[in-house]
Amino acid sequence: MAFQGFTQDTFLFFMEVTFHNSKLFMEQNRARYNREVYGPLKELALGLLPDMLTIDPNFNTRLTSIISRIYRDTRFSKNKSLYRDHAWLSFKHPETRIGDTFSMYAEIEPKGYGYGMGMYSPDPAFMKGLRERMLANPARFLALVAEAKKRGFTVEGEFLKRDRFPEADAALKPYLNMKNISFCFFSTEVKRTFQPELLAEVREGLLSLKELYRFIVPAAKQGNEES
Repeated sequence: MAFQGFTQDTFLFFMEVTFHNSKLFMEQNRARYNREVYGPLKELALGLLPDMLTIDPNFNTRLTSIISRIYRDTRFSKNKSLYRDHAWLSFKHPETRIGDTFSMYAEIEPKGYGYGMGMYSPDPAFMKGLRERMLANPARFLALVAEAKKRGFTVEGEFLKRDRFPEADAALKPYLNMKNISFCFFSTEVKRTFQPELLAEVREGLLSLKELYRFIVPAAKQGNEES
């Protein structure tokens, strides 16, 4: 079945699970979750996957890897809520977790929806390689970032405590001093998610990041050339 959009009840479910975060609530609303949240997410994932593989053929194609789970892992968290009040798709390499790998994503939450790409936990080795590529070709990197910003993406991430590149070009310096980096689009226009056209919007947005993704994750381009 092709993606038809989410519904008002998708977002109502997220708000309700925030206040009724219990096994009883989930037992009573399991069919609702499958119909209003998981079902549309699955259709969105299937609609996006062919294009995502043109960006990086190394992406994991298993839906269980792409679609987030409603259950939270509370073992190492102070927040002991059992269930999430949001959901996402994550296109990433096999045997990696969304928190510590560079991936492409689409998400919905009570306040709206978003999409983009990034890495949320600092990875010194990964960022070291990216800095080397930035310094080797700063004009290319800055041009790709400028294009992403024109399309509505914001650059987000944590920064090092001190400037480690005092002699670097002022335009490049902020990126060199980031511990992790993401390019994010977010909209509070929830009604846009109720339309099938959301698929085309997310597809176009993520495809616009293709060259920047391949600059950041050069193995994606290599994999495409080998396939």
